[in-house]
Amino acid sequence: MILQILIVIVFIATFIVNLYADRNSNLKLKVLTKPLLVPLIILFYLTSAVHINWFIVTALFFGFLGDVSLLGGSKKIFFAIGLLAFLVGHLFYTLAFLQSIQYFEVVPIWFFIALIPYILYGYAILRILSPNLKEMLVPVVIYMCVILMMSFTSTCRIWNGFTLQFLLPFIGSLFFIVSDSVLAYNSFNVPSENYETLIMFTYILAQVLIVVGFLY
Repeated sequence: MILQILIVIVFIATFIVNLYADRNSNLKLKVLTKPLLVPLIILFYLTSAVHINWFIVTALFFGFLGDVSLLGGSKKIFFAIGLLAFLVGHLFYTLAFLQSIQYFEVVPIWFFIALIPYILYGYAILRILSPNLKEMLVPVVIYMCVILMMSFTSTCRIWNGFTLQFLLPFIGSLFFIVSDSVLAYNSFNVPSENYETLIMFTYILAQVLIVVGFLY
C-alpha cells in the first residue's frame, strides 16, 4: 500500500510539472516529464492488480512509445510512428474490453443504437479534418475507426453491470477520443501550443480511468 501511495504522489507531481511545461512551452521540462507518466501508470497497475491483464499493460506500453515519438517535434515521421503506436495501443485496449463483454446469441437492438453516436462523430470530425489531411487521409481514417471501435467496445461492457468497472473505462475511452481529436485538429488544421495542455490532460486522464477501472 505504501508503495502505491508513493507511486501516486510521484505521478501527480510529475503530471503537474508536465502540464506546467506544456502550458509554458518549456521543452526541457516536457522531455523530462512526459516519458515518465505512462511508465508510472504501468508500475501502479502492476503493483495493485490482483490479476494482471497483459492487454492493458501492452496498451500502456504502446502509449508510452507514442508519447516518446511525439517528442520528436513536427516531423511527419515522428507523428506517423506515434500514430501507429497509439493505434496498436487502442487495439490492445479493445481486446481487453472484448474479454469482459457479455455476448448474445442474437445481436440486440441497443448494439445498433449505441453505434449511431460514434458513426456521426467520426463523420463530423473527418469532415473537419479532411481538407488538410492530404497523404495522411487514409492513416487518419484508419486511426479514427480504431479509436471509435475501442470506445464502442467499452460501451458494450455496460451489460456486465453499471459499475465503476464499466463506467471508468468507458469515460476514459471518451477522453481518449477528445484528446486525439484535439491533437488531430491541432496537427492538421490550426497548429497552436495552446492546445497541448488540454491534449495531455485528457490523454493521461483517459489512461488513468481505464487502468483504475480494471483494478475493480
